[in-house]
Amino acid sequence: MIRAAVLEDAAVIARIHVASWRERYRTIMPDPYLDHLSAENREPGWRKSLAEGPVFVALDQTNEIIGFANGGPSRKNSVMEGELYALYLLKSHQGQGTGKRLFDHVLEDLRQQGCSSCVVNVLADNPSRFFYERFGGRLVSGQPIERGGKQLIEYTYRIMLQPSSNV
Repeated sequence: MIRAAVLEDAAVIARIHVASWRERYRTIMPDPYLDHLSAENREPGWRKSLAEGPVFVALDQTNEIIGFANGGPSRKNSVMEGELYALYLLKSHQGQGTGKRLFDHVLEDLRQQGCSSCVVNVLADNPSRFFYERFGGRLVSGQPIERGGKQLIEYTYRIMLQPSSNV
């Protein structure tokens, strides 16, 4: 099940955010950088995000949060373009269609805001980038970034939004 997150979900979202980074990026980013991440430090940012716009959470059969996604206006491009800010799902729940359902909710929200496209930034070494290609993402640029003292390449994908499907 997917639902809109509430302020009380901030701590769980922060824990999943950190756990997902450690699961996904362990071979991509330096271990000390990942080990230094903390849910306590991320929680205030998620409280702010929850106050600013919708964050969607995925629940398992026991109603525990297992992933989340959010988006909004592009931070770099036109006001008519949206951006997927985050989509993280615990590794144990990947490959079951939940990530796609979270993604669809964010895309529908962006459509309702009047966006005709959506960008997403993803590390070139992250195998999850193929998820966005599978659902229509087209690589439009790559730029260097630094995390934990390591130089990485971040790709930007653009997804053209189809008319509303009312998720």
